[in-house]
Amino acid sequence: MKGRCSAPANYEILEHTADLRIEVRGKDVAELLARCAGALADLLYDPAPVRAAIRRRVRLDEGNLEGLLVRWLNELIYLREVKEFLWKRIEVETDGPSSLQAVLAGERFDPARHSPRTGLKAATYYQLGIERGAEGWIARILFDV
Repeated sequence: MKGRCSAPANYEILEHTADLRIEVRGKDVAELLARCAGALADLLYDPAPVRAAIRRRVRLDEGNLEGLLVRWLNELIYLREVKEFLWKRIEVETDGPSSLQAVLAGERFDPARHSPRTGLKAATYYQLGIERGAEGWIARILFDV
């Protein structure tokens, strides 16, 4: 399966007392993972001025879909915080529920052009939920702020 998304993605912020919790939907697992990345981009920075000038490849293997989602989002937080990479377009390909290959198109953070938003420490397993519904997949993710 292959899923594509451009940041920002449609998502919903869910009520939570201390941390940040979102809900994201996709027609299949690949699209769900791509849209989670698009939603995360919108939480971390304003994706509007980001140019898709540099391509970065990410390959992840994990034991299950929940682990893959958390690892994927934490890899993206790492790319933003440590490598100062901002993504605009996301293409995710899955080979089953436990591995992904992704291509992120974006650029390095430029304080003159880019606006940071929420600082997130990590995606967590706490209250993590992924389910398949009649219209596709739904993920609920809690981020440590």
